[in-house]
Amino acid sequence: MKTEVKAKVLRIYLDENIKSGSKLLYRAIMEKWLSLKMTGATVFKGIEGFGASAHMHDAGILEISENLPIVIEMIDAGPKVIKALKAVESLLPDHCLVTLQKVKAIHYQHYKKK
Repeated sequence: MKTEVKAKVLRIYLDENIKSGSKLLYRAIMEKWLSLKMTGATVFKGIEGFGASAHMHDAGILEISENLPIVIEMIDAGPKVIKALKAVESLLPDHCLVTLQKVKAIHYQHYKKK
């Protein structure tokens, strides 16, 4: 069965090593959203990127970088996404990027026949 709903996608772009207190910021954000019982979110780790600082972050073949780009993404109904953003706004550093877009979410549910 397929269902289509209007939703929003929230993306937060960060450097991997940014901290919030003693925790990595992306982990603090995910834990906050989990405590609010948000539907779900995913953290993506980039292999290369640069931002306003014009400093390239990359995972070279012979080295493992500890400061790669991170994107945290959440897709849900508009009001839930706004609630999620407001819950973590105070944690976000000045140099991060946040995007919010309207999307059509398509859910596929497959049921086994008994």
